[in-house]
Amino acid sequence: MSNLIIENLKPAESPVDGGELLDDISAALDRHIIFASEFEPDAIALWSLGTYLMDVWQLWPKLYIYSPERECGKTSLLNAVEAFVKNAKVTGSITPSALYRIIEAYQPTILIDEADRFLRENEELNGIINAGHTRRTATKILVEKTKDGGFEPREFSLWGSQVIAGIGGQADTLLSRSIKVGLRRKLPHEIVTKLPFDLYEKNVGIRRRALRWAEDNAERVAALTIEAPSGASDRAQDNWTALFRLAQAASETWLFRCRKAYNKMEIERETDDNISKGVELLQDISKIIKNRPSSDIPSAELLNQLWDLPGAEWNTLKYGKPISSKWLARKLKEYDVHPAKGRQNNFYTFKAINEAVERYVPLPSD
Repeated sequence: MSNLIIENLKPAESPVDGGELLDDISAALDRHIIFASEFEPDAIALWSLGTYLMDVWQLWPKLYIYSPERECGKTSLLNAVEAFVKNAKVTGSITPSALYRIIEAYQPTILIDEADRFLRENEELNGIINAGHTRRTATKILVEKTKDGGFEPREFSLWGSQVIAGIGGQADTLLSRSIKVGLRRKLPHEIVTKLPFDLYEKNVGIRRRALRWAEDNAERVAALTIEAPSGASDRAQDNWTALFRLAQAASETWLFRCRKAYNKMEIERETDDNISKGVELLQDISKIIKNRPSSDIPSAELLNQLWDLPGAEWNTLKYGKPISSKWLARKLKEYDVHPAKGRQNNFYTFKAINEAVERYVPLPSD
């Protein structure tokens, strides 16, 4: 018999105003956490409410909480989110088999802390989490031994909500399936209210209101057709569509707030990351090789010089962590610059780099 405890929540007795409910969740988060921008609490409030409607969604994103260093409040935020989602269960580690079995049995919202310690290189666990992005793919089929000594296939559901918190980034496949929330370390003049140890117990009323609102509005939300606007990637639009439908069902004010959060957290971030980063990279590499007497540069040396380049962010670009040789090769490949194989190390030729610079880097204006 399992000793796992999942909350037996009863809905609030009276109908609930969705806009007021989201106001309360967002304000509570903002009181306790220093976010990268003012829009993250709204995104988390919408995502938290969405965990009460898993029977409605065909696609549901993960919530990824990241910080560049320790002591930025990611564990505090994880504990705060626990107080507002449905069937919360916090863990500092989880195995693949434990994850799909707990989802099958309880459909909880799993909140995984310290993901930087064990998740990034765990292909099996990443595969299970990624498969749960859409309802259609959210299954795992295993062959299990029967009581009579034979074998039979058994299907496990992977359909559930996950919050993942860690330092730096994770696999691109996971990040592309996530609403990403950045945190920063508190400055001396910034003031937040300390997270109480009994926050979960104190907010049972909000959870009951969320359950009541979800029960009353499930059919209405399911009938909505609004989608996240264009401007971000297709995957980001898919991830945010459910949040837009929640916001539309809640109030016009919350639909406006959702649009602002989406613009800041996805469209502006994607513009910075995908449109300009490649050209910026070529510009910085051009500076590095400008006065070198040779005609090529080892990949490892180029990477080290990019990390150390004054004023650049190559040492922190990947959610607080430095870019890797794999990232560098993948980004330069877009400009037809490929590493050549040497006797001891891979290297890049100046000829290929300079051709890419000439093609893609705009000339300085007079």
